[in-house]
Amino acid sequence: MTITNFLPIHSTQSVQGLHRVSVGQGNTESVRQTAPLKDTATFSAESLRLSDAAKTDAGSTKIRFDLVNRIKAEIAAGTYDTPEKMDIAIERMASRIF
Repeated sequence: MTITNFLPIHSTQSVQGLHRVSVGQGNTESVRQTAPLKDTATFSAESLRLSDAAKTDAGSTKIRFDLVNRIKAEIAAGTYDTPEKMDIAIERMASRIF
């Protein structure tokens, strides 16, 4: 993420306030309206991809408690991890790396 035009503000300040500027020589001053500041932010493609992945439709947000409870029970019993599941996990991981 990139933030541009960041100005530290130490107290309450008007963003579009009037400022006195010196004109010419001597003590002559005029008052002019300053241009409004415009802050911008840009996001990387990766952050946008992750943001899109976090958005889900209403149907996919349901938690399947029966499945969660079954897996918890298998983990507690020590029967969840099997050599076949480990082989599949290793193959998937290797395919992402290589």
